Amino acid sequence: MSTTIYLVRHAEAEGNIGRRCHGHYDSMLTQRGLKQAEIVGQHFAGQYLDAVYSSDLWRARHTAMAIARPHKLPVIERPALREIYMGDWEDKAWAELPVNDPPLYDMWCNRPWECRPPKGETIMEAGARALAEMRNIAKEEKDKVIVVVCHGSAIRGILTLALGLRAEDMMQVGWGDNTCIAKMIFHEDGSIDVPYRNDNSHMPQELSTFASLKWSDSVDVPASPQMWFRPVNWEDPNDKKVCLELFHEIYWPTYGKDAYTDEQIEARLKSFQEICPDAVSFGMLGNEIGGIIAMNTVENKDTEIGEMGGTCILPKNRGFGFGPQLVTHVVCTYRRMGKKVLQAKPAKFNPGAVKFYTRNEFEPYGEFEAENGTFLILRRNIAVE
Repeated sequence: MSTTIYLVRHAEAEGNIGRRCHGHYDSMLTQRGLKQAEIVGQHFAGQYLDAVYSSDLWRARHTAMAIARPHKLPVIERPALREIYMGDWEDKAWAELPVNDPPLYDMWCNRPWECRPPKGETIMEAGARALAEMRNIAKEEKDKVIVVVCHGSAIRGILTLALGLRAEDMMQVGWGDNTCIAKMIFHEDGSIDVPYRNDNSHMPQELSTFASLKWSDSVDVPASPQMWFRPVNWEDPNDKKVCLELFHEIYWPTYGKDAYTDEQIEARLKSFQEICPDAVSFGMLGNEIGGIIAMNTVENKDTEIGEMGGTCILPKNRGFGFGPQLVTHVVCTYRRMGKKVLQAKPAKFNPGAVKFYTRNEFEPYGEFEAENGTFLILRRNIAVE
């Protein structure tokens, strides 16, 4: 007598491409993630399933919904299947950790079984919590075929325990790409067989998150460069100089060269930061400035709309895929402020800006005429319902 559980990692979420520590933080699937969810749903459509379980976090629930839909099954939520709780690391950019907490970050990369984020839990604790819940499910669903949708770090801990490995042998388990599958057979005597794990053969390479991040399942850090963010400090002469230079470059294609003075730009950006200090932040590569992002917190201040205020990446850093990291920083900042929609208004005659926003999941909402031409209204839903 046994229960078969297909353990599935959720589809690509904001934290995966924005390179942020999203444990219990509730983030949404990306557009690629929605496609991944449909594909893993199709993968299971031809198989018999008795039930579909999921963590109660949005990214897992919506992946589970795509699997359950063809079988006309409900998704049964279990909070114990959540990802590792990252404590003080929650929603921080991964790239910030080696700058501000190098020893602990080194432990995360090289001895992850020992690493406990401040006020958080370890991978092994998350794995034990989730595996205990899976054992409960196996007892409740005896002799049935189940899908459980869970999270990357928790799954790593689950598999380490289920395979009977020591915690320090965790590296043998590797990381599973988004929507990867492990088949697990729970026996009445408490033993667990794992015929296969980290199987992502159902996913086309062009939709693989690992491929987009140049990330191998055998290492803990993706090869693609990563940014972290810090507010612009106007008291620092270099911060002020670089910020003004970048914003002249941002405004030039739309308003013309030197349309705004340094004083006007500074006053405008400071007004954004009066509402939220993070509203004007540098994207940092280590200790070097790599770009800038601004949120126009003044416009639509008392609504559910968060307004973009401009973004620019230094020329030498362009082409490395930093766009999603910049936008995810904005999404997470505005979400903390209670915003549900992110809005951008690029000039129609500025194709570079339009391309940037559409590539980062903004969709057409409308347009309007201004003195210097036509502007588009692009929007992106950021509400986690």
